[in-house]
Amino acid sequence: MSAVVAGSEARRAPGRPRDEQASEEILDAAVALLTEQGFAGVTVDAVARRAGVSKATIYRRWPTKEALLLAAAHCLSGGPPEVPDTGTVGDDLRLLLRSFIDVLAGGLPGEILPELVAESTRRPEIRALLAQFAAERRRRWNAVLERAEARGELRVGLDREVVIDCLTGPLFTRLLVTGRPLTPVLADEIVDAVLPGILATPR
Repeated sequence: MSAVVAGSEARRAPGRPRDEQASEEILDAAVALLTEQGFAGVTVDAVARRAGVSKATIYRRWPTKEALLLAAAHCLSGGPPEVPDTGTVGDDLRLLLRSFIDVLAGGLPGEILPELVAESTRRPEIRALLAQFAAERRRRWNAVLERAEARGELRVGLDREVVIDCLTGPLFTRLLVTGRPLTPVLADEIVDAVLPGILATPR
């Protein structure tokens, strides 16, 4: 082993692996550029220059600009929330909705999603990225509803996917169509409207 390689490995050993560090630097650069220039102003070239890496390094991790920016939005949102377990399905759903409202109303994630949705109508690969992003978050909703079913809180035979659509659909309607505000109180209003249709009838 050469002295140069040995020295490089010795310097890197105490810190994070280079691949992990490069990914973090790329995402940091993407977030910074999104903040400064918005979705349309960000290019892979600019991210590479800001992060001090090659474009090939970025494309090995994210095959498209949109995939990179969706990952950056994911970082900004803090990733998917933990699955709440308050003991009642109503309170669990309120917590999930409030967390989702915070993500969509809190700045860049909510700004990026409309751009990606618009792109997805023209590019199937972007639609697939959004579907993957949505599926990851919907797993939390499914976990809450499945646990409520096991406790006997929900009507037998409910389609959980339809219930999730009913809960989250109003958020996307406001974000993408009407422009009405996404407020914390909206979580309570949605849950209050949906719960009567999904709860088991008391015996």
